[in-house]
Amino acid sequence: MKRLGWVVLIGLFAMQAPFNTLALNVEKIIKHNSKNLKKIKRDNKKLVGQIELLQEQQKYSRKKITELFHLMEYKKSSNVVKETIKRVRDENRKAKKLYTSARSLLVTDQYNQSIDLFLNYLDVYPENHYVPDATYWLGRAYAAKGDRHNAKKVFVGFQHDYVLHHKFSNSLYELAIIEHELKEDKRATLLLKSMIKKFPNHNSIIQAKALIKTIQADQVTKDVTKPESKTKLETTVTK
Repeated sequence: MKRLGWVVLIGLFAMQAPFNTLALNVEKIIKHNSKNLKKIKRDNKKLVGQIELLQEQQKYSRKKITELFHLMEYKKSSNVVKETIKRVRDENRKAKKLYTSARSLLVTDQYNQSIDLFLNYLDVYPENHYVPDATYWLGRAYAAKGDRHNAKKVFVGFQHDYVLHHKFSNSLYELAIIEHELKEDKRATLLLKSMIKKFPNHNSIIQAKALIKTIQADQVTKDVTKPESKTKLETTVTK
């Protein structure tokens, strides 16, 4: 019986040994997996950090690209502005040269050539800052040439477009002279009176007043001679 008991006991120990080994293996596997899991978590954190770093670098790169793009646009715009300024300056130099040449021709009594240059200037450079002056001097050139109708047309347009121009008062006097020469004395008188009222200190005021007196004297002469002409006509018919 004792032997049988020992045999059974030894058998039980023999059977328990594989279970203990299995338990130890399971525990090792769990520890190993736990270790691997921790490593995976650490690696995952590193990857997340690297991804965030890459995202930050990408944002920075985009910002730099945007700044570079704006810089390129600025340089491009700056070059356009510089080119525009240069072109405007060149155009202004050409315009001034043409305007000055026209003035010089007018001063030297070369009226036809002066008129041609003024017209050319106004056609080529309609936005140039000498346009008002050129318009006024064109009227003067026509008047000096004796082309009263074109001179009148130019001065009327000048007075309409450039009321605040420093030559406006002069144009009133110049147009009044032309109206008087065209036998439009009422218009001439209105222009002269307007000039005297608006510009009492103008250097041509004396001439303006003198012209009014001349017009008035001419009118008196006309009024006096009209009845005489009628009487002479009646006398001739009676005879």
